[in-house]
Amino acid sequence: MNKTVILDCGHGGELNGVYQTSGKRSPVWEDGTQYFEGVGNRQIVHAASQYLERLGWTVLYTVHPNDSSDVSLSQRIKISNSHFQRYPEAFQISVHSNGFSKESANGYEVFTSKGQTKSDRIANIWIDEQGKAFPDLNNRGHKEANFAMNRVHCPSILIESMFHTNEKECRILMSREGREKIAIALVETCERVHNTL
Repeated sequence: MNKTVILDCGHGGELNGVYQTSGKRSPVWEDGTQYFEGVGNRQIVHAASQYLERLGWTVLYTVHPNDSSDVSLSQRIKISNSHFQRYPEAFQISVHSNGFSKESANGYEVFTSKGQTKSDRIANIWIDEQGKAFPDLNNRGHKEANFAMNRVHCPSILIESMFHTNEKECRILMSREGREKIAIALVETCERVHNTL
């Protein structure tokens, strides 16, 4: 079976110094720094795609990490389904970080569509790999939700790598080392999925 994955960078990036998505950002921390989720998602996807391509993967995108546009969910779904029509072996990972009104919220979690599907096995593999990369973070588990990016035709997971509204976790997201570890966990997930599905 060919190695093919569809990567979805959640939300928009930064274009001419302007973040393209309302919300989806950390508070401004005491030292003046701030994390923009859509920018970080693109950095993580870019790093993961480089590793995957070296391992012989065909990497497809709903929106390329170099494209800062905040592509609509309906358009992302159409693009994903078009990829899957041409590459029926493909599965999708939608990359996000979490946010909440209280800074105390913490940890990582993954979402799939409702009911038992192939996506569940992918989700459980990612939870395991993310836990290996970040053993000190709270594993919030595998959950089911009717999110748009889980309603595509191919097996699909939506990851929330950690909370950008939690300063400790946001510092990880803002660091290149932290984003690389998330990217590597994605790569390890893909390799295991290819070997088990």
